[in-house]
Amino acid sequence: MTTTQETIQQFTTDAAVDKALNMTAEMFGLPKETVTKIVQAGLPILARMADENPALLTSLYTRSLQSLPEPVQQFYSKLAENPEAQQKLVDEFKTIVGPMTESLNRETARQAGTTEAQAERVLGTTYPAVTEKLAAGNTERTEAAFGQRLRNLTA
Repeated sequence: MTTTQETIQQFTTDAAVDKALNMTAEMFGLPKETVTKIVQAGLPILARMADENPALLTSLYTRSLQSLPEPVQQFYSKLAENPEAQQKLVDEFKTIVGPMTESLNRETARQAGTTEAQAERVLGTTYPAVTEKLAAGNTERTEAAFGQRLRNLTA
């Protein structure tokens, strides 16, 4: 078993994920509640897409093997000062999700009551902290266990 099942609400209150949500909200001038809604809507959609597309799951898992270069607070503090780095994260996330990016952003925005552009920026910017938290809970350190951990967040 990979870990105790955790709800999406519990996941987003983890200290590191919460810090990423706060700092992302500040970066883009959005209420934290909006950023949280986007992540809480987007992760289950991403989990479903990864179930339907093994290549996406592999990309997500591969990214989870790369830890942040520094603690979340420092990473997001530096990111807040660098719009080019923010865009680079969003672009990297688009590369990871690939051709499903537009569908992910559209469905997330619809469920969260935001714009597709907001969904895209928030999901791309918060993904490093989110994936680090997912990886930390993946005690088996396998792609299958990572996928199960992601699916468990839909509950």
